[in-house]
Amino acid sequence: MKKITTVALALVTGVALAGPVMAGPKPGPNPDRPHAERMVEHMARELDLNADQQARIKTIMEEQGQKMRALHDETQSRIEAVLTPEQREKAEEMREKRREKWEERKEKMQERRGKE
Repeated sequence: MKKITTVALALVTGVALAGPVMAGPKPGPNPDRPHAERMVEHMARELDLNADQQARIKTIMEEQGQKMRALHDETQSRIEAVLTPEQREKAEEMREKRREKWEERKEKMQERRGKE
């Protein structure tokens, strides 16, 4: 019985700790270097893409990014429609806290890169 309790406690702790990590903010677009551009540069190096291939892949990735953003926005709207006004307010506070934490992590990463 003690083993089962210990395993259950470990699982609950793992889930509790993983939740904030999994629900945390995803890296946002860098206005200086959009994701599609960085991805194409990486693919160009690794796959030896010619200029035409790079341009076509960049277009594909930008279009896909726009579709993903639209889907995300639609999903957020549908979720908010289910929430009460109090829940929406709390959800916005949660998003703001995640944004703040992401900004702090981003600043720390930039500081570390600057020191290298």
